[in-house]
Amino acid sequence: MSAEGWTYGTPVGTANDGPMITGIAIAFTTLSLIVICLRMYVRGFLIKATGADDWIICFTWIGCAGFAIVTIIQTKWGLGLLHLDDFPEENVYQFGLLQYMGAPFYITSIYGFKLSLLFSYLRIIPKGVYRYATYIVIALCSMFHLSFLIVQINLCTPTRLQWDTSVAGTCVKAVHFYLSMASLTILFDVVVYIQRRKKLVLLGLLALGVFTTIIQIFRIQTVVLLANYLDSAPLIMWSTIENNLGVIVTCVPTLAPLVKAFRERSTGASGGPSQKYAAQGTGASSAARGGDFAMRSWRGRGSGIMPLGSGVDHEFGRGRATPAAQSLFSTEQAS
Repeated sequence: MSAEGWTYGTPVGTANDGPMITGIAIAFTTLSLIVICLRMYVRGFLIKATGADDWIICFTWIGCAGFAIVTIIQTKWGLGLLHLDDFPEENVYQFGLLQYMGAPFYITSIYGFKLSLLFSYLRIIPKGVYRYATYIVIALCSMFHLSFLIVQINLCTPTRLQWDTSVAGTCVKAVHFYLSMASLTILFDVVVYIQRRKKLVLLGLLALGVFTTIIQIFRIQTVVLLANYLDSAPLIMWSTIENNLGVIVTCVPTLAPLVKAFRERSTGASGGPSQKYAAQGTGASSAARGGDFAMRSWRGRGSGIMPLGSGVDHEFGRGRATPAAQSLFSTEQAS
């Protein structure tokens, strides 16, 4: 009995990108998990200001992990094989079933990081037209992805036809839905009433968002060219990169307090006791540092709005006065 290759039913030495796809899935999913853990450390322990966007991104990672797991298992059933002649016919059923199972995880994950980013905008946008515009985009984004999920899991009639080719029926093409989903990402509103530096950072985030959109467009072209089971390998590989990259892009700006804390600790260690006592003399504390970087959590207070960390130490609830806080993206006042 000959040894079996990476894919079930194939001999050793069969040309296969399965190991590469597996490595990419593990690497990007692990990296996004590390970034999320750092984000939750910053929000939960450094500045004590967790919000809906933080919990949304955690649940989003579950979708990323689910999609990665399904993708890795799918490589064992033929995903990544380079030649159609090497694809075992007995693997078609499991291959198609796993493809069907992976779609909800993927759609959930790409929806999640967009939703988290939009909720992050709500932290820094005061009351006004842009805040209401963000709510509208959240509603449209939610409705679209729900519709996309419903269509995706019902592409064929009967549904079983998506993984069981022995069943008679018909399937619809979903290319137009992919195009709509890619276009949705450009609807995020970047013109917000904030300082110039913050605006530049948001533009940077949107530029990275455009990169994920480019990946989606590449995926769409791959979908159009699908001719057999093997053509889906690049599509799924790029999908694994896309959803994890979206999570990472969403989390990176929240790590600024960690970078500052590390820099201050390094400076304090090299500066000696004088710097330490000087910092104590000015009332510097971890709470104040947290206030400096907490993204604003706007909430009504009479006729005004109260940003997190401005005037009152909300981290410990003791009502101690702290320096006026700047939001996460603020490093200097706009001229």
